[in-house]
Amino acid sequence: SLVDADLETIFSPFGTILSAKVYIDKISGESKGFGFVSFASCQAAEAAIVSMSGFQIGTKRLKVQHKKEKSRL
Repeated sequence: SLVDADLETIFSPFGTILSAKVYIDKISGESKGFGFVSFASCQAAEAAIVSMSGFQIGTKRLKVQHKKEKSRL
């Protein structure tokens, strides 16, 4: 399964990465199947979304999108 460094390596061609985090289940130690990559620029994020959405890693296909904002009450 992917680790933070793998995520950073995969997405680094698109621009400067501020952070890359794969979420791990604390009990099983396995990846939860999602993570977040923060880019220094919106252009880099857009390029990554366009290029990497649907990209296959092993048996999984990536779904790459903007982080959804939580609505405030």
